[in-house]
Amino acid sequence: MIPIFLALVVAAGAPAAAHADPARLAAARTLVQQLQIGPQLQKMLAQNVQVMRSGVAMRALLSQQPGFVPAYQANKAKFDPVLQKAGGIQADIAEKVMRDNASAVVDAAVRSYAANYTTAELQGLSAFYKTPLGQSFFAKDGRVRAEINEAGNKIMGAKLQTAMQANASRISAALAPLKTIAAPPPAKK
Repeated sequence: MIPIFLALVVAAGAPAAAHADPARLAAARTLVQQLQIGPQLQKMLAQNVQVMRSGVAMRALLSQQPGFVPAYQANKAKFDPVLQKAGGIQADIAEKVMRDNASAVVDAAVRSYAANYTTAELQGLSAFYKTPLGQSFFAKDGRVRAEINEAGNKIMGAKLQTAMQANASRISAALAPLKTIAAPPPAKK
């Protein structure tokens, strides 16, 4: 499995492949299809929408606001339906944007591969993914990456959160100038 975010980052930073020859673009499209970037993107988007619809994403977003976590903890029964309703709205909006733009992301992946690999390299990668080893790699890569991500989260997650909390005052001080920038101008009398 090719990580979708990696494909997006590469696509965003890749030079335009508009001038790539048709054979290179065709080879890139074949590889992108083999890597199932489109279906993987759809799956990832569906998972994100589900999290939004549940209200969990909205709660996570609001948990960054001062005082939200204690208020939520004290009133979960009242907060959860409201968060779920807001999350449903968030999910509906995101679902439409994602649905309307998923094919553009797949096209960007094609252009990125075409910009970063020669036709021969693309054909070689495609040939590799047709071999038993390539198919095994493709079938297991998602699980391996998930295990690596889980290990990284376990190793660094709590430590990172603790370090950020320990340095919250430094971060707040660095952000303090934004309060005056974001403050509305005084009302005219």
